Amino acid sequence: MRPGDTSRVRGADVQRWFADAQRGDPAAVDGLLRAVLPTAHRFAAHSCATPEDAEDAAQEALTALARRVGALRAAEAVTSWLFVTVRHACLRRVSGVVLVPLDAVTVEPRVDIAGPVVDRVVVAEALAALPRNQRDVVVLIDLLGLPAERAAMRLGIGVGATKSRLHRARRALATVLDEPVARTA
Repeated sequence: MRPGDTSRVRGADVQRWFADAQRGDPAAVDGLLRAVLPTAHRFAAHSCATPEDAEDAAQEALTALARRVGALRAAEAVTSWLFVTVRHACLRRVSGVVLVPLDAVTVEPRVDIAGPVVDRVVVAEALAALPRNQRDVVVLIDLLGLPAERAAMRLGIGVGATKSRLHRARRALATVLDEPVARTA
């Protein structure tokens, strides 16, 4: 498979492109970027408010990946890194949201009170299984941290309908993930 052909991207191709891209091979960087482009667009479409913001966020994330591919430890980390980078790019496009670097925040260490950790793949599958209107409200409120009022404006619905959708979505997720529903908008 050639670096520009993404019709049948296999894990081995991504592994090879990643390794070669870390060594500075421009064709491998191109192949890696083409391979993750659909994933970046999908993440951005779910995280950004408008298609234009989604396109800009995806491009920003891919540009950052091209610059920082050498800093990533493994090809398996690319998708997680890409998700976080796209999410931050989308958040930067929302007025009123300020991203603060974690090293600038002082937090006292706490005892971990979280129960069993749910595998992120299970959560992603459960989220993907939700109806789009419920998934959108969970992404806006629980993942992007928007208040219910802002999420309602983004979705073009009332605050009450937003909270209702959020409650139904959290209930559905809790059923799938076998966890209690505790958060409120």
